[in-house]
Amino acid sequence: MSVLAIQRRFLEKPLSFFSNHRRQAAFTLIELLVVIAIIGVLVGLLLPAVQTAREAARRMACSNKLKQLGLGMHNFMSARGAFPSNCWAPNPGTRWKNWEYLSAHYAILPFLEQATLFDDINGTLSNSGAGATFALIRSPNEAFACPSNYEVFETASKWGPSNYGWCVGSGVYAMPGQSTAKGFTHISSSGLNEPPSNGSGNPRTEQVQALPGFAVADFLDGTSAVLMGSEFLTGTGEGGSGGQPIYPRNIALRSDNSALTAVADKYFPTDAEIAVIADAVSNPTAWGGNNGGQWGWRGAASSTFNAAVPPNWAYPSGGGSSGPGWMYDWTYGVFPPRSRHPGMVNAVMVDGAVKTLNDTISTNVFQRLGNREDGGVVSVD
Repeated sequence: MSVLAIQRRFLEKPLSFFSNHRRQAAFTLIELLVVIAIIGVLVGLLLPAVQTAREAARRMACSNKLKQLGLGMHNFMSARGAFPSNCWAPNPGTRWKNWEYLSAHYAILPFLEQATLFDDINGTLSNSGAGATFALIRSPNEAFACPSNYEVFETASKWGPSNYGWCVGSGVYAMPGQSTAKGFTHISSSGLNEPPSNGSGNPRTEQVQALPGFAVADFLDGTSAVLMGSEFLTGTGEGGSGGQPIYPRNIALRSDNSALTAVADKYFPTDAEIAVIADAVSNPTAWGGNNGGQWGWRGAASSTFNAAVPPNWAYPSGGGSSGPGWMYDWTYGVFPPRSRHPGMVNAVMVDGAVKTLNDTISTNVFQRLGNREDGGVVSVD
């Protein structure tokens, strides 16, 4: 064999080796598509698990916030002998209007490590008036915002979002007074709508007073069997009757109260009566969007709810005609707890225990949880 032939064979072998190696290492188009499909399936399986884990974390954070609010209420009660009402009058030495009262959220600020904000509000009450006070209670406050209620961020630029409120009873009263509130707290007052003065005679130096709330002894069904607080959603932020027809966020406004005043036992509407209310709120004359918009205001759906219908009710919250604030200053309505947690809401009982309330809870059981003295003691596991 010639030298030239030997060189040719020697050179052909490595060239053939590398050529074969390249063909074996290459992916065909079908193989590439299969790999992409597998990755897509894995991502599709993983994302719901990630979202579920994130919601579980948000739900736990929400539960912890309600726990802190419950502790704040108990610390207030330990200091004062009774829980705060949801009716705190700015500067009782002057004739403040009914809708200018503050909520129990304001009352427990010092027990939520927010004493500075509490003092700032007190300063405006004594020296500046309602405008400056409302600017403070419309400011965002993380203590009253649920992490799962993502709409809270879009509303924050307009109001002071609130997702937590106190139970005013089992009935269709939107803003009950001391005599009509059968729940954890009450809202409205009577007469001149002024809590008592501390007697100093100087409207600029008198301490801010409030109508008395309920003491532990007033919860005849036991503190573990009565709702203290729970959740609701923020509206789209429009004041007045200019809200958008968006369920479940906004409030249904009716030009009459007939569906609610027709309820025989205002504290325990029956399923048939609730069906009439459902039809009424499904055909509102207007919508309000400023619910959940002022954590420091006492109004229904800003710092309170009632337990007339179950959590996350399938119909809009609302009912009768509203007052001048366009968010139920003195009327009837149904304002159940609502949340973005699938199938449930978090709640805190009067004894401070945090519970999960499923949407499937019986209407009567839920009503009894909202009533502090009905005698039909029920519990939630």
